[in-house]
Amino acid sequence: MCGFAGITGLATSGQLSRFQRSLHHRGPDGRGEFSDGRIALAHDRLSIIDLAGGRQPMFNEDRTCTIVFNGEIYNYRELREQLKQRHVFATESDTEVILHLYEERGLDTPTYLKGDFAFCIWDARDQSCFLSRDPLGVKPLFYAITRSGELLFSSEIRTILDHPDADDTVDADALAEYMTCLYVAAPRTMLKNVHKLQPGESLLFKAGTTRTWRYWTIPELEPGRTSSIEVREKARELLKTAVRRRLIADVPVGAFLSGGLDSSLIVALASEFSPGLHTFSIGYADADFDELPFARTVSERYGTTHHEFVIEARAEDLIEDVIDAVDEPIADSSAIPTFLIARETRRHVKVALSGIGGDEMFFGYPRYLGAKLGEWIPGPMRGSVSRLTSMWSSQPSGIDTGGRIRRFGKGLEFDSNARYILWTTFLDRAARTGLLPGKNAEGVFENEMLGALRKGQGRLLDRIFRYDVGRYIAYDLLPLCDNMTMAHSVEARVPFCDVDLVSEMARTPAAVRFPGYRLKSILRDIGRDFLPPEILNRRKQGFMIPIGRWFRQDLRDYVDSHLRGSDLSDMVDRKGVLDLWNQHVSGKVNATHVLWAIILFSAWRRKTRERKTSIR
Repeated sequence: MCGFAGITGLATSGQLSRFQRSLHHRGPDGRGEFSDGRIALAHDRLSIIDLAGGRQPMFNEDRTCTIVFNGEIYNYRELREQLKQRHVFATESDTEVILHLYEERGLDTPTYLKGDFAFCIWDARDQSCFLSRDPLGVKPLFYAITRSGELLFSSEIRTILDHPDADDTVDADALAEYMTCLYVAAPRTMLKNVHKLQPGESLLFKAGTTRTWRYWTIPELEPGRTSSIEVREKARELLKTAVRRRLIADVPVGAFLSGGLDSSLIVALASEFSPGLHTFSIGYADADFDELPFARTVSERYGTTHHEFVIEARAEDLIEDVIDAVDEPIADSSAIPTFLIARETRRHVKVALSGIGGDEMFFGYPRYLGAKLGEWIPGPMRGSVSRLTSMWSSQPSGIDTGGRIRRFGKGLEFDSNARYILWTTFLDRAARTGLLPGKNAEGVFENEMLGALRKGQGRLLDRIFRYDVGRYIAYDLLPLCDNMTMAHSVEARVPFCDVDLVSEMARTPAAVRFPGYRLKSILRDIGRDFLPPEILNRRKQGFMIPIGRWFRQDLRDYVDSHLRGSDLSDMVDRKGVLDLWNQHVSGKVNATHVLWAIILFSAWRRKTRERKTSIR
């Protein structure tokens, strides 16, 4: 894992140094730069493979091609064996494999790679700049066209803003999407003139012209697959291969261990190849959120070198630390525990496996069960069920954690696509008008979301799978994890987001992968050979913190002061925000997610302005 930035045309040594300082947290082990008047490249390295020889920028034999690269290629040894018959290798790194592969395969290079990557290859022969990003979007890559028509790109938005020609105007449509979904989907970013490359997408900049294309998309469904047993065995072998691939490194590799099914199974599989694996767990004084006993059970079973800690710092300090680490706002509160566990992990290892993606690959969220039940309820009965759930959840004796039952019932009033969007968003257009003035609340993204959900073959759950992989994983879970772990120079690897595993799951009908009404049934069946019943049968618990309670208790004064004193600018309506805050404090609504989104956006906006002011 590393960080890189570059610009076509001229760049001063001062600009390259600024890029490198901005990216230092992503790569504290080494710096490199290259500039020839036609391209300027800066690289900060976190050394994982070929510690001595993998310095970047890297060149081919005759120095006509130059690469900067962020990520890991897990099949680089196999590719190297094929390429070394025709190329002279100067290093043992995976970076050089990409470069020589490009010499042979050109713009098709990404299709041969198994890994997590973002790279830029400058080809001096035709003066072209080639950018590409891995199929699932594990590694980030942002770009902009400057006022002078040059291509500016980087692993982080903040680095792009370090260039004097970069525009920091906020995109109103992106802000509306962020307030609704808590993230912004590509190609948009929170800034109007900065874009992010989509997962599985490449870009070619040549002679002042930019062309983008998708080299990989989620495979189409193959309806003939009908055996859950065959799917389980295939998934088991693919997951095992994915874990083994992600243990490739010239430094020790550890694993995050929450004690849930996903991370526990990753640890179980990894321990087969890496005995004494370092594992890392986070705990809370609040027993409702503490998972340490479960993680300890898995660690003891597999003899891992276990590290656990309990949050002791003041909540206010934690919030400020996380805000400082944010590149593009993603208002998922799991950023806070991810930030903390990465900080502790870095004391022992540079690389850690994560269980991200397990819920999406194997249907682990209650909303998947809701989608299945919603299709099962006959149309004429849906109105009655909707009214009953609303009445039940409003009673004092009703138990409705997070309003899930009420939202389920409300969703029955809509068609299946709109229903799922209701379950996965936090504001509708009417609610946004109280927070975002004028046209800022309109949001062109809603039709994009419906269009994305309607794509593909199969039943609703088949389409939901593609939607969540293509949006929620790609623009919330993976970039959030990258942002928070790289703040501490930790590379997170995600076996559940292995392209071969995802492709196999996409081709297999949801009815086969999710038989009956037991969430994550196939993964639980796989886990029987590895994990004790108390782990297999645990109630679903996300990687969460008690931020809702913090807002009403420990952080109440902090949030109140922040919302009243922050520079919300003309993008967010201050009165609407304070009205929402008062309703939250009184207990009339639970607006934790939206309030966190507002706090994060406000702080991020202030920092971007300060950044631009400092270089003018």
